[in-house]
Order: sequence, then structure tokens, then C-alpha cells
Amino acid sequence: MRREEGFTLIEVLVAITVLSLIVAATLGTLTNAFHTTEAVSLMADTQQNLRAGLNYMVRDFIQTGEGIPLGGITIPNSGGTSALNRPGPGTPGASFGTFNTTWTALPAIITGYQLGPRTATSGVGTDMVTLLYADTTLVDASGHWLNEFPIYLSPGAGSAGCAASNPTPAPAGSIVTTGSTTKVTFDPSCIVINNGNTGLNPGDLILLQNNNTLGDGSITGTDTATSDSTGQMALLYVSSVDTADNSIKFSSGDPFALNNSGASTGTLAQIQSPPPGSGNYPTTTATRVWMITYFIDNSNPNRPVLMRQVNLKQPQAVGEVIENMQLFYDILNAGSNPVTVTAGQENPTQAQLPDIRDAYIILYARSENPYSQSGTYFRNN
Repeated sequence: MRREEGFTLIEVLVAITVLSLIVAATLGTLTNAFHTTEAVSLMADTQQNLRAGLNYMVRDFIQTGEGIPLGGITIPNSGGTSALNRPGPGTPGASFGTFNTTWTALPAIITGYQLGPRTATSGVGTDMVTLLYADTTLVDASGHWLNEFPIYLSPGAGSAGCAASNPTPAPAGSIVTTGSTTKVTFDPSCIVINNGNTGLNPGDLILLQNNNTLGDGSITGTDTATSDSTGQMALLYVSSVDTADNSIKFSSGDPFALNNSGASTGTLAQIQSPPPGSGNYPTTTATRVWMITYFIDNSNPNRPVLMRQVNLKQPQAVGEVIENMQLFYDILNAGSNPVTVTAGQENPTQAQLPDIRDAYIILYARSENPYSQSGTYFRNN
């Protein structure tokens, strides 16, 4: 009989064994490649979260102090006590309390050593920080910025309007208080406050300053003083904006407790002439001020985030899964000759705050998901 062709059982078993070895090696290689890709992706996400948060902070730190008097911005204060709410999550003043109640002015950098929440990995309260700087982005279609001109000048002090061809502009705005509300109306030929995303909005902070005593750091077009004067000023919270009337209002009951506080210093009454309460104002300029606060939000303990808050508006996440933030400062030793610096201060004193010269930011982040191989998170800083 003719023998049928085929494979013997031994040959089939050998072939299966070889194929299994090849498949196992291939799957092992693919699995290792998958885990390597996963690890790289987790580390890249962590690095991206750190970079995103740090980019925001560096940008704001670089601008800190711009247009802010060296002595800080005067705030309402009576008898050595004030109760200015500090930004933070939730109800104003509920999370991080108030600024130092003995302060009469806010410095450009307000540190918050271990005032933030404690995360699972921080072990202690995380740091927070509040930064102040003047805003120069509000430029209208005519190229005028908000504090280029005073709100108004007395009749006869110049020619009406702020046209480029006018050598002696005399703005015709006004500051009028009725009951518990103060209305500031701007001359539309000098500044139009409705300018898209950079226009004035409720919740903005406005610094009113007597234009002839602005002192260091002021950025008005009409003041070139370089003295150490802090001038007469009042920081106010914009309650409403009337774009048709080109005006803003400051009403009592604002969340910062700035408007109509009844305090004996740091209010509208003190920048009037004569003070207090005459209702008359010398040449006064308005400047929008940004108060930027950074803190860790641990309301979801499994996913802490770095938050950026503008004034007392809704905080926005700028860095995902940021577990801790620590800040260190270099302090110029006032009066030292030759100049000396105290480096790496974690918790500067009140007297040191105006002399901060450098800030060091350390952010600690973890991967958004655990590594499948070990079930642990990757961490970076």
C-alpha cells in the first residue's frame, strides 16, 4: 500500500513547542514595550503638570510689585485692626481667614507659610502665596490705558478731551458718593472701559491714588516722581460696571470688606481733600490691580491640584495632581552696608516682606494614575 504523507505526533509537538516559545518571547517583548510606554507617559504627564503650574507662577512672580508703592497698598484699618478677607476656596474668609489684622497696607508679596491644606504626602500644611501687581492690559481702541490720565481735572486746567492732538488734556470724569455707593465715571475720550476681555468687570480691584503723591513704582503717564512717598490711596472692589455710562460703582458689602468699611484709615474718606468725608477729591488716578493667589486644593484627597485665584473670583486649576508646594525667599537686609541678603527664608517676618528680592518655588507632583506593574505612583518635583 502507498504510505500517506503527514506529520508524526512528535513533529507536531516539536512545532507547537517552538511556536509557543516564539509567541511567548513576542508577547514578553510587547508587554515590556507597553509597560515602558506606560511609564514614559505617566512621567511625561507628571512633568507636564509641573511645567504648566510653574509657568503660571513664574509669569506672575515676574510681574509682582509692578506699579505697587514700596510701602504697599493701604487697606481699611481702625485702631490697629482690620479684617480684610484672604482669597481661598469656598466662602471668602472661611478657608484661609483674613490677612494679618494689624496690617495697614498690603505688600506686593504676601507669604503663607504652611497656611494651605495638608495632603497625604506633604506631612504639614502646604504653602500658599498672594501676589499684587498693577495691570497694564486695559488699552482702548485709541491706545489709551486706564491710568494714563487722571479721572478728571478742574475746569480751566486744560483743554477738554484726551485726543492725541490736545497738548493739555483735561479729562471730564467724576467721583460721586451717594449713600453707601461711590460711582466713578471716566471720560470716554480718555479711556473706554469696555474693551473686550481686558475691560473692567465686577470683581476687579481698583486702586484710587492722588496723582501728585504716587511715589515709587507708579505707572501713570503724568507722574514721574521717584520719591519714597506712598501717597494717599484707597483699594476698592468693583461692584458693578455700566459700559453705556463708562462708569463703575463701589458698593458696601463686598466680599473683601474694602468698600465703605467705616474704618478710620485706608478708605475713600482719607483720599478726599480735605479728609475725611469732604466729598471733594484732588487729581486722582485709577489703576486696576491684580491680586493673584496660589494654593493647593485638597478637597479631593485623591487628586490635589494647584489653584490660581484672581482676586476673589472662582479659582482655576493650573496644575493637576500637585501634592505639595513650598516657597523660599531671599531677603535683602534693610540698611546693610555693604548689602547683604538672608537666603532661603521659609517664613519671612512682616518687616521683611517689602525686602523680598528672590523667590524659589518647589512643586511636588505625582502621576495621574498608578503604574500597572507595581500599583504605585510616579513622583517628580
